[in-house]
Amino acid sequence: MLLSSEDHHRIEQAVEAAEATTRGEIVCVVTDEAAHYAEVPLAWAAASALLLPLVALAVAGLAGRFDYAFGGWAAGHVEAIHAAVLTALTSYALVQVILFIGVFVIVSIPQVRRRLTPTPHKRAQVRARALEQFYARGLDKTRERTAVLIFVSLHDRRAEVLADSGISDKVDASAWTDVIADLVAGIRAGKPGDGFAAAIERCGRHLAVHFPAGPDNPNELPDTLVEAPRI
Repeated sequence: MLLSSEDHHRIEQAVEAAEATTRGEIVCVVTDEAAHYAEVPLAWAAASALLLPLVALAVAGLAGRFDYAFGGWAAGHVEAIHAAVLTALTSYALVQVILFIGVFVIVSIPQVRRRLTPTPHKRAQVRARALEQFYARGLDKTRERTAVLIFVSLHDRRAEVLADSGISDKVDASAWTDVIADLVAGIRAGKPGDGFAAAIERCGRHLAVHFPAGPDNPNELPDTLVEAPRI
């Protein structure tokens, strides 16, 4: 379980309280990480294997050692030069293989990989996963198209708020900035339950302005926190 049972209970209560004031629906989803990011170690390993040997050769050339490494071009010994070239190429290929494997293994360590994953890539993956959850949980099928998804990827340290068309037509996207800020603040403080509760309360206030609760106010979507596995 990503969050404690107490956090789950508190979030469910917060959703119930918020939805009592509005015809909108709020769904909360949390995942440990938006994706496996298998491409990140591969990219770092390939880049290192291709670029680092070239850097080493450039440094060696600047230091005046290039000629020495190949036995001296002025010596005129063709066979010796060919052997030196073959040795150099073999060493170059071996260095590339070692670098690729070494960097791949190191960057595959989750803590290292998370630090080396570019922020724009994380942002795109979290956004894509939030959209996937939005449709998978049926937020696009409410009666008035008034559902909001609050999505958090814990290890990515990112959150998304997605609103259906009935809400986005009336509520400016900037209104969700404070919702995300409340959520992220709680998570960074090590209190995800507090962060979710504050975000849900603020989200409910936004919805109540444009979609206040009426006599016909069915609960169309589950109020419980969804823990989505990494894909």
